[in-house]
Amino acid sequence: MRKAGFLIAMALLALPATAMAQADEYSKSSLKDMTPKWQAAYNAGDAAALAALYAEDGVLHPPNSAPVDGREAIEAFWTVALESGGSTELTVKDMYSMGESAAEVGMWVGTGADGSHADHGHYTLIYKNVDGRWQIASDMWNSDMSQLERRLDPGWILANARSRPGVRVSAWYVVGYVCGSNP
Repeated sequence: MRKAGFLIAMALLALPATAMAQADEYSKSSLKDMTPKWQAAYNAGDAAALAALYAEDGVLHPPNSAPVDGREAIEAFWTVALESGGSTELTVKDMYSMGESAAEVGMWVGTGADGSHADHGHYTLIYKNVDGRWQIASDMWNSDMSQLERRLDPGWILANARSRPGVRVSAWYVVGYVCGSNP
């Protein structure tokens, strides 16, 4: 009888651990769905769908720029950023789940609207679980290309020139841009 009581107690103790493990697996699988959703929204040029993946108080940390705070501002940022077209491919390198928070680390490759390589780098996302749904709390990315590499990339030069009304791309513009006298 004593042995049966011990076995029942052990089984009861194991149930919460099993339930937690199953919940953690569900949490990780739903978290893994976030990267394809983000990539699909970005590649479709859908700033509203991208912004919907962020928490209401989410923050973007774009390279060489001030943070962008809040879902509404994030949507405005992506609206402008997506105007030039292009696509990105994300590769998740690691994912960490910490209860109601999670982190994702990976690499990205950006392609211009014409299919040329635009840039590449790494990113870190911090997620939080809001009402049973994962949302991006913080999004930070950086380029692995140096300023000189970007300045020597014809696609980058043209994109920069096109973003400036009234700028004509000439040999002098390109030389000035590469040498750093044209921002």
